[in-house]
Amino acid sequence: MDEARCKELSRVVTSEELYIIDKVKSLTYSCDECGIELLPCSFQKDINLRKPYFKTRKGIHHNQGCDAEGEAKIRSKGASTRLTSSEGFPLAYPNRFKLRKDDVVEPTGVITPLAPDSRRPNKRKKDQSDGSGRKSNYETTSFKSIVNQYFNFPYDRDRALSFEGVDGTTYTEIFSKIRSTRGKQKFLIQGDKQKIYYASLPWKLSIEDNGRILINLSSGKWVEQEGKNVNERPYYLEVDFSNWPQRSKSKFLNDYKKIIELVRGTNRKAAIAFVGEQDIKDDYFRFYSIDRRLITFSVFNDA
Repeated sequence: MDEARCKELSRVVTSEELYIIDKVKSLTYSCDECGIELLPCSFQKDINLRKPYFKTRKGIHHNQGCDAEGEAKIRSKGASTRLTSSEGFPLAYPNRFKLRKDDVVEPTGVITPLAPDSRRPNKRKKDQSDGSGRKSNYETTSFKSIVNQYFNFPYDRDRALSFEGVDGTTYTEIFSKIRSTRGKQKFLIQGDKQKIYYASLPWKLSIEDNGRILINLSSGKWVEQEGKNVNERPYYLEVDFSNWPQRSKSKFLNDYKKIIELVRGTNRKAAIAFVGEQDIKDDYFRFYSIDRRLITFSVFNDA
């Protein structure tokens, strides 16, 4: 299986995230459909040839009626083709985001009404559906989950999404790709409105300096120099760590390093996604984020 719910992170994680999650084997994973225990496999990048995945223990099977493996096939198909039909999207997905107000290191989890007999507090009950037999969409506090949906289903980005603090009614309207300049443009205004911006990352790591880091992006002002295309003036994300808890700062820098190591030397790309704005007063190439909890990394998969 390519996905599992992690108890400690309070959200669904993808198999590829096993490459960058700290202490993978110390966490608890389960099937998001039936709750059966799952084990992380093949997540040591430099040792395992097969890509990461989740499996059940030997001799253990998914509960009767669980369609997790069928859903996994649908998710895999969604990476290369559109899934939405006249009946809607075939899987339940987060269509509302609300940032958790309390000061936590990671905003994760799913907000759902709980029945007194609910066995799993973050699991949607099977009888919650839209009337067609399909499970209802839901509200989440996990920014990573929203970003995963955007990248994992690139042909279904017109799905409804309400994101607290960002104007727009669909994934397409709420996300905005940071693009390179065109032709002789000195810069490109991406928009002064708060959005979920994202861009691929170069392999070279940016270095923290005096409590902040300027993370260069692959997009920028590209010019030809000595027969090669060079990013002469990269767009960048400025992250100020001055008010961050040390744990959050360390995790952020560690995730940044891991995502670059994961794609370096391959044909894949790493991406950073964040809620923020472009600086249209002092430096058009600068972006800044509004909240440390609304920045995340992912393997780049853009249609």
